[in-house]
Amino acid sequence: MSHLENFKPRYLKVSDLVFKRILSDAIENGFKLVECLNSPEKLHIVREITEITNNLYFKDFQAKLWQEYYNISSKDNNWESKVTKQFARQHNTCRMYRPQRSYIQERQATIVHQKERIGNQLQEYLTKLLNNIEQWQPSIDGTLLSHAINECVRHSQHRLKEEFEYKKEMLTLDWTDHLLLIKFYELKPNEELIELAQNIWQVTADELKTKEQKEILRQRISLKRLPTKTDQTINELVNDNQITLSNPFLDTDQRASFASRCSKTIIQCKFNLMIIELDEFAIVTHRYDLTLSNLKEKLFNLHKGNPHIYTTLLMHIIEERRQAMIQRAVRIRQHKLKTFFDQAPAVNSN
Repeated sequence: MSHLENFKPRYLKVSDLVFKRILSDAIENGFKLVECLNSPEKLHIVREITEITNNLYFKDFQAKLWQEYYNISSKDNNWESKVTKQFARQHNTCRMYRPQRSYIQERQATIVHQKERIGNQLQEYLTKLLNNIEQWQPSIDGTLLSHAINECVRHSQHRLKEEFEYKKEMLTLDWTDHLLLIKFYELKPNEELIELAQNIWQVTADELKTKEQKEILRQRISLKRLPTKTDQTINELVNDNQITLSNPFLDTDQRASFASRCSKTIIQCKFNLMIIELDEFAIVTHRYDLTLSNLKEKLFNLHKGNPHIYTTLLMHIIEERRQAMIQRAVRIRQHKLKTFFDQAPAVNSN
């Protein structure tokens, strides 16, 4: 859970200029408010209040996440049982974090005390602000300033909120996946059916991974953002190009024309490679569909030939778990597509 701290804004670490801009953008005509923060003392107390408000909201997110852990663990009699690496690998599932219920309750109690302490600290600073603000020149509307601080924190924590919501959703999806696997084995399937179910789930997982790669590649092409390895490899051609351009027998116009043509060709080459890869993904996905159809047909024939062993309930659980895998993979894909390109290099095609 510590990685979520990385998405938390740090108002005491940014420059005065950056902080003023953030606060100014939080409300309409915020620049007028910021103009009144014309001394280091005024700016310092507003910074402190913003950071404390930020900490309080962060604790709210933590409390909701731990409440989700508590809710799910309360519904699961096997909550504290661990999934082995081998089981997770064989069934294409995750080894989700399953803290003991006593630890969950301990964390909840700690957060309650932390929120109380931060709330008291915030109240002290707000009281100090309201006492000082009466002497400030030019004058500032204290209510408007408090509103601006709240809006500033709320807007800046948008990404943090998304990460917490994603964490909560994945907790439920991971738990549901484990629950369906438990239900499957509680029905006492024989070895043949276990192997067949694992094959169905493996093909499903492989196809979902391929679809994820394809969608990321589509978005790369759309946003003109390239895989780092592809970008670096083809950029080596640029170095060769520079050697050619240094030839003294090229005049200025020839050199400019040659450089422009080479640059456009290299950029087009990069995207042509990705389009070819898209075609490859389409072929692979089609093969997965065929394989999955054959496995499902085999399962149906087993059920048809011996419905007492290969029961309808077992067939339904296998498919239900497969659908849960799809739902989980789609949510992961959505999150990756939304956050994947922060570090991806952009290409100027002009």
